[in-house]
Amino acid sequence: MMFAMDVSPEMTLPQDESAYVAKVDTQARGRDNPYGFEAGAVNSAADGTTYSLTMVNQSAEPWIFYVYQTFPEQTNDIFSLAWLASPYMIVPKAQITFKWTINYTFLWGQTGVLQPGVPFVAGMSIDADPSVGDTTEFSVKPGPNLTPAQPGGGLGTLTIYDQSDVPNSQFSVGIGMGDAGTFATQAGANLKHVFTPTPSYWVAAGVDQKVGTVLDIQTVTQTAPVVYPDNVYSLTATLQDDNTWSVKP
Repeated sequence: MMFAMDVSPEMTLPQDESAYVAKVDTQARGRDNPYGFEAGAVNSAADGTTYSLTMVNQSAEPWIFYVYQTFPEQTNDIFSLAWLASPYMIVPKAQITFKWTINYTFLWGQTGVLQPGVPFVAGMSIDADPSVGDTTEFSVKPGPNLTPAQPGGGLGTLTIYDQSDVPNSQFSVGIGMGDAGTFATQAGANLKHVFTPTPSYWVAAGVDQKVGTVLDIQTVTQTAPVVYPDNVYSLTATLQDDNTWSVKP
């Protein structure tokens, strides 16, 4: 997923934040920034259709705007992550635009016990392709690592095999678009994790979410689905004065 972020001309940023926005697409992969948002980590060389989502704040309060994904039948052991998130509060009358292309990755992170509120920061990511049923193995020797992806799972799926040396309740594995995680699950000895990526996007407003925050999607408020109609690749989601979302082309 190639990711870009634009900010509305109406919004005046401090000098350091303006510089940050300009560098989103150019920072080295995986480099941290002051907002806990690994800007470079969401870059990808993969080509594809570019999707755009502009999020506008027409409510009375400033919010962190973020985007997450869900599966149609998501089990309790698979957590959605805050996939895209504004690195600062979006004030009333301001907006932010996210852009991406669809391509997938495998990831691991050292999370401890995986639960809502925990940050998932990818320690490694590798490209993955569900169209060929890619698989990978996760091991902690000589250090935490994912083996190069190779076909071997069911078509349309991405599969991670935890090896016998993986300790319980220390690491999590998952998938992402680009290197920004979308889903994560607890890793453990000899576990098998199968993901069927079918992007279903949701917008939300919060106060402290960052990219990689583990979510409890049952308790997320001020949220709404974002569905791209056929041949439509740009949408605008507006948080209205009654704190509900309106999503339109």
